[in-house]
Amino acid sequence: MNRKTTQDLAAHRRTPPLRGRVAALLAAALIAAAPTLGACSAAPSAPAEGQQQASGQQQASVSVTQRVGDGEKAVEVPDGSTVLDVLKASGVEFESSDGSYGAYVTSIDGKAAEGNSGWTYSVNGEQPTVGCGEYEVADGDVVTWEYVSF
Repeated sequence: MNRKTTQDLAAHRRTPPLRGRVAALLAAALIAAAPTLGACSAAPSAPAEGQQQASGQQQASVSVTQRVGDGEKAVEVPDGSTVLDVLKASGVEFESSDGSYGAYVTSIDGKAAEGNSGWTYSVNGEQPTVGCGEYEVADGDVVTWEYVSF
């Protein structure tokens, strides 16, 4: 063998196979993302027993109007709440499942999504590009849920 071929072969032996590198990169990404995955929970967390908010600070809240069908209800939720949190706080019966875009509302007041029909939401007349568990509401927002056919 000539010297160049021997060097190339030695360099190749030191390089892990592509499959191993991909697995290592995937594992590193999962480890790096692990601390933030707990923040993706749909349920807001309450302070642990014995914990309080920093002294002198009050939790801010926002007032939101929610419309479902012919009904409309004013709902007050903590600052940083999502459209899904508003739906929970409103007392409206609903079911949801986790989908590829986060929480997906599958049923409201017993009317379930089926076939090419389902529930969609808008905020102040605009349809957001994120799921209801991701969109944070602001004071004065109007959240409207509609049953639509696609």
